[in-house]
This record gives sequence, structure tokens and C-alpha cells, in this order.
Amino acid sequence: MKKKFSIGVVILLCIAVLSCGSKKETAASVAQKWCELNAKAYKAADGPAKEAAEMARKKFENEMEAKYKGDEAFKKELEKEVEKCEAASEGR
Repeated sequence: MKKKFSIGVVILLCIAVLSCGSKKETAASVAQKWCELNAKAYKAADGPAKEAAEMARKKFENEMEAKYKGDEAFKKELEKEVEKCEAASEGR
């Protein structure tokens, strides 16, 4: 009984550790997320839907700005990646 409990605890701890580990964000992955949000904001009908989409994009921008505030190299790379997909996300 005690052995089964110990094995169960070890398995749960392993699952918890694996689930807490997050993937490393790249400039390309952040830019892709921004472009998806930008496309939703651009395509949304005027009114509450458009406002909600724009607020979601702005919230994401603020989170990324705070997260990478001191990393100028990452922000430059991010800017390049955003430029690659920005026109497509706006239907141009």
C-alpha cells in the first residue's frame, strides 16, 4: 500500500513539473500570436466585437512589452517578424 502511494506521488510530481515547464518563446512565435490578434481586430465588425479584439491585442502588446522590457535584441527581432506578417493579417 505504501509503495503504491509513493509511486503515485512520484508520478504526480513528474506530471506537475512537466506541466509547469513552458516552451521558450521565440520572436517568431510572439509575432505570430500578435498577427493572429491583429487579424481578428482588423476583420471584426464595428462595435463591441471590434473593441474586444483590439483590447485583446493591446493587452498582449502590453504583456510582451513588460516581459521583454530590457531585451532590445529580442524586441528588434520581434519587430522584423511582425513586419513579415502584418500586411497579411490586415488583408493587404
